Amino acid sequence: MKRYILFSVLCCMVFFACKKDETLLFDTTENVYFDFLPDDADDKTDSILYSFAYFPDKSEDTVFIPVRLSGFREPKARKFVLVTVDSSTTAVASLHYKPLEKEYTLAADSGICMVPLILLNKDTLLKTKTLTIGLTLKATDDLGVAFKLQNKGIVKFSNRLEKPTWWDVWAGELGAYSRVKHELFIRVAGATELGTNMQDFNTIPKALYHIRRFRSFLLDPFKWVEVNAEEGYVVTMETDGSYYFYSSTNPDNKYKLVKNQEDGRYYFTDENGKRVV
Repeated sequence: MKRYILFSVLCCMVFFACKKDETLLFDTTENVYFDFLPDDADDKTDSILYSFAYFPDKSEDTVFIPVRLSGFREPKARKFVLVTVDSSTTAVASLHYKPLEKEYTLAADSGICMVPLILLNKDTLLKTKTLTIGLTLKATDDLGVAFKLQNKGIVKFSNRLEKPTWWDVWAGELGAYSRVKHELFIRVAGATELGTNMQDFNTIPKALYHIRRFRSFLLDPFKWVEVNAEEGYVVTMETDGSYYFYSSTNPDNKYKLVKNQEDGRYYFTDENGKRVV
């Protein structure tokens, strides 16, 4: 008898708990919120990180802001508003990113909208500083923004790199690290990184191939551009009489070549004023 009573009490508790959850889920107005968390991630995040340094041929690129629906999907399109937050924004509209639209559309029968945010790579400030774009959602007649903790986000972007762990592994071949050297490596080596697993028989030969390619470029950038014309890079003489290396698709991002009178070779200069060798 006691077991029956205990079972009945538990059933009632489960029933009322389910009723409570149903009320929270179905009796609330439809809302939108930021969902920056990838499907395979464990930690919550409120930001997107981006660097043009990995895409040297791009003068602009698009990151997508995931705005998700909480509530019922409907067979009609609905509007929501996304705006920038001045207090958390250091980027300048039209200079560093294309201004946002006045409103965005959540498509019919959809539970998510990937809002395109176009970043611009034409300011040299991005070489030395990470800029931010603070974002927040605003309520409309169609959709609310009840989830305050998930109503703000931020996009951080630059055109610079940080020293990766694999650089130290191959420092004997690559030499001293600098951001400019790292950028040039990505542009011409044919790889964005080198492996660190020295037990993998494929790691060493692949890494040495990319390093040799990079070294041949530093030895004679003019010849490298000529031999690898399909890569889309050029070296041109500018009005100041100096030579500059850059991607033909992104002429605003240039690297100056300086001639050394002692050996007659041309060298790039890194952010510390040293030759890239």
